[in-house]
Amino acid sequence: MSTRSRTPRRDSMAGAVPCSLRRVQPRRRRFLPLASRMRAHRPHAGRSPMTTATMTPAPFAAEVVAATAVHPLPDGEVRLLGAVESVTGAMTRVEMGGRKLLVDCGIGQGAEARRWRFPDAARDVDAVVLTHGHLDHIGSLPMLLDGGYDRPILATKATLDIARISLEDSLSMQRASFREIQWFLSTFDRLARPVPYDQSGAPIGSLGLGLTFREAGHILGSASVDLTSDKSRVVLSGDLGRPDSPILRDPFDAWPDARPVDVVIMESTYGSRDHEHTHSDIEEKLLSVVRETVAKKGKVFIPAFAIGRTQVLLWFLNELVESRRLPKIPVALDTPMGLLVTETYGRFKKLYDKESVQKLSRGDDPLDFDDLFVVKRGKDSLRLREAPGPMIVIAGAGMVTGGRIIGHLVDGLPDPRNTLLFVGHQSVGTPGRRIQDAAKAGQTVWLDGEAVMVRARIETLRGLSAHADRGELRTWLSHIPNVRRVGLHHGELSAQRDLAAWLSGKPTASPTAPPHPGHSHG
Repeated sequence: MSTRSRTPRRDSMAGAVPCSLRRVQPRRRRFLPLASRMRAHRPHAGRSPMTTATMTPAPFAAEVVAATAVHPLPDGEVRLLGAVESVTGAMTRVEMGGRKLLVDCGIGQGAEARRWRFPDAARDVDAVVLTHGHLDHIGSLPMLLDGGYDRPILATKATLDIARISLEDSLSMQRASFREIQWFLSTFDRLARPVPYDQSGAPIGSLGLGLTFREAGHILGSASVDLTSDKSRVVLSGDLGRPDSPILRDPFDAWPDARPVDVVIMESTYGSRDHEHTHSDIEEKLLSVVRETVAKKGKVFIPAFAIGRTQVLLWFLNELVESRRLPKIPVALDTPMGLLVTETYGRFKKLYDKESVQKLSRGDDPLDFDDLFVVKRGKDSLRLREAPGPMIVIAGAGMVTGGRIIGHLVDGLPDPRNTLLFVGHQSVGTPGRRIQDAAKAGQTVWLDGEAVMVRARIETLRGLSAHADRGELRTWLSHIPNVRRVGLHHGELSAQRDLAAWLSGKPTASPTAPPHPGHSHG
């Protein structure tokens, strides 16, 4: 968007949007309640598309193993405490140089949530290192701190900020007391140690170990972790993003350090498949849904994960607005957590990719555009539900498991002029999946204690995955020189086995595996 006034233009919106809705403006973040004991999760967010070749590659030189919990090191071991044969609950204990580190402190989600138990082996560690701020990588931090952990928590500054928002939101949903919440926040702040990207071998306190964070391209602040001792070197991928994804830098640059790597622990969320959709596919689908709904004077409801997916949606909408392809209608951002995260993105513009930086240099904020409004107060969300279309409403949660989207759908699903546009996989058993199934059968769905007839059009926008596919995982791995062993994790067992075979040059099934169950941010 070209440089322009930030003053809301309410006159042209008369009768369409509640007058108290305001344009997106930077403000100081306020943190509210949080709890110190938690077992639930909240959904998050995602990212963009590219196509990958499907032919079997030449065998990868290193040994590749799937679903293996323990990997030996010259002076210790890497032990997976979570996400060994599943996607959620990432938690890895690294023993090297006589010290113990915990890389990520996640919690089980979906089907894993019922079986999740905090492992005792995670308690007695010298430091915690976080790869990014999604709950399946940080959700057990309240349990760890509640158990007496009082040592450093290291991450990029953006990850620490997003982790604070995410944990605050999730734990406040557990009805923790104000005192518990404030204790957790103050303890987290006291232990947090920000580490910049690409600071080679940054010392971890006085532990005698080195830490380097490298861009992972998954969400803002996400990082791959490079750990070194006098005798060992370990690289942990964290969650890896896609090439040419909106907003964030690619994670596919060559690693400058050529020292041998004893073990690489690599995610395998989409180890069985290749992504197919391009940016153009996404834009055309989004545009066609909006145009057809606007023609009926309806509303487009988009349930979106607050971290990553909401920001990517804003990026695509900005593209369509600036190219004058999107009809001029109001776009309401009705997600308090999504707004906090979007504001956090705005404070870390130095982490944006080249394209987004160029937009900013032209006065075009890639996460803002004319007719974008934010809804902060609950009473304004209620008024928005009564406002007539056409308009676009982005609200949480991404699988309709809670949040303000539920009220919008209670009012909006019975109206055939409206469209519900899903932008992520809807796991079995979630309200989002039940809506999809009810629409196919022309039935009702229960939302907020009401039987709601599904007459609105139901669509899915594909291609916004925040995880690298198998070809992209291989590309990332190939940029790390002198790898001796690769241990796969953070993937369903079938995906890990397929990826291990494919990397070893063995034929595998057609790469069309469906999205994994339970993982909430794609």
